[in-house]
Amino acid sequence: MGSEEADTVAQEIMAALDDLFRKERRARLQVSALEERQYALAATFRMVQDMEADSAIEEALAGYGFEYYTVDDDAELWISDEHGLMVFLSFTAPGGQYYNYRIVAFDIIGEEEEESG
Repeated sequence: MGSEEADTVAQEIMAALDDLFRKERRARLQVSALEERQYALAATFRMVQDMEADSAIEEALAGYGFEYYTVDDDAELWISDEHGLMVFLSFTAPGGQYYNYRIVAFDIIGEEEEESG
């Protein structure tokens, strides 16, 4: 894959993630306002929003052929050999959902052959 095509995919991913994160921030503001009046409803709303955000991220990255790898409880790594891109997502708190992401381009320089036997 050429670098121009990888750049285009990276730009599309950044735009999609930025849009998702803006929606997440808006949802957190709505939850904060709702918590003052109806805590139980706010907790349910927060849970639904968290599930929607996770699903939207998975859909966006899987749609570009990225594969998911668990790094630890607060981080995810998505890799696309086809596009030569890695997307690292980190989360600071399950309830506060702050995302930080990095998109890194890479080249595959060789593949190890599996030993049989």
